[in-house]
Amino acid sequence: MKLNLIFFLPFFFLALVSCEEKRNATPSHVESIVYDTLKNEYAKGFQLIYSSEGTIVNVLDPLTGELIKNYSIGKGEAYNVFSDSLHNVVALSTTHIGMLRKLGLESRISGVASYQHLCHPMNITKVHEVGDIGMTDPERILKASPDIIFYSGYNLNAPILNKLERVDKKTFLIYDWKETHPLGRAEWLKVFGVLFGKEKEAHHIFTEMKTNYHRIVTNLKEAKHQPTVLAGTYFGDVFNVPAGDSYMAHLLKDANVNYVYSEMEGVGSLNLGLEEVITKNLEVDYWINVAFNSFKDLIEQSAKFSMLKSVKTGQVYTYINDVNCFWENSPVEPDKVLEDFGKIFHPELMEESELIYYSRLANQ
Repeated sequence: MKLNLIFFLPFFFLALVSCEEKRNATPSHVESIVYDTLKNEYAKGFQLIYSSEGTIVNVLDPLTGELIKNYSIGKGEAYNVFSDSLHNVVALSTTHIGMLRKLGLESRISGVASYQHLCHPMNITKVHEVGDIGMTDPERILKASPDIIFYSGYNLNAPILNKLERVDKKTFLIYDWKETHPLGRAEWLKVFGVLFGKEKEAHHIFTEMKTNYHRIVTNLKEAKHQPTVLAGTYFGDVFNVPAGDSYMAHLLKDANVNYVYSEMEGVGSLNLGLEEVITKNLEVDYWINVAFNSFKDLIEQSAKFSMLKSVKTGQVYTYINDVNCFWENSPVEPDKVLEDFGKIFHPELMEESELIYYSRLANQ
């Protein structure tokens, strides 16, 4: 539901002129939490705006700043959109499931897009498989009796969204996947905290995660050598690698390595040819994010990969062995992904322990 912007102009003006007096204004029920209602720490895709009657959540395009959706949460007359308790939740992305689980809300999940992509199995007698938003119908989602339906907005004009709203089902856009800073994605935990009355828990989890992330970044800056790294997957006739301003490229920068495509502009993936990638990366030290778990399978895809130094020395890593958990949990655990990178690229600076998400390709 979109709210009349004229209604909010006085509030925005008041927030701006009183910024020095109430820089950390918070809702009365979470006095122990300090939020800046005008600016997040890392996330660019949402704003939390508090008043005495409720909270406004503005969802923005992180890349352009354009307002996409706004939602009201609370008990006041203008904040009645999400005023009821949210007991049954349909989560159409695995990242939403990861956020809910992080806050101890797994028991409220009544519908998921696919059982196949879950990190941990769910009780299929209580949790419905509703299908992807672009390939399902409202009836499948309605069987889950949702109080709220989280969707990612890959297609903001998906017809099913209007159909659900016409039968008074509440949908909520989560744009975490558009954030380019690893901690920006994780900061969306605060939105889930507001929706489910878990602000204090969300703030605590995020603060610990942020502290750990920066501790690892500081530690890895002590490395005396910056190894070169290729990140990407060859699929069909296209080699997909993260662009230089992307989420993965930012993680690699914080891991203190020389990512070979760091100067290539863009926030998504670059679609490159196999010959181009092989030629450019013959002497690269490491290769991560391959789509196989053994060198045998990798070479069967293309014998040309055997020309790469990273393959010859066995320095190739994948998250394919834990792919469901990687996609579900890594956005809300960027510190653990960075920890893996530290163990891979700078083992001399890290405590010896098992990798969390990544694994080295097996010889067989």
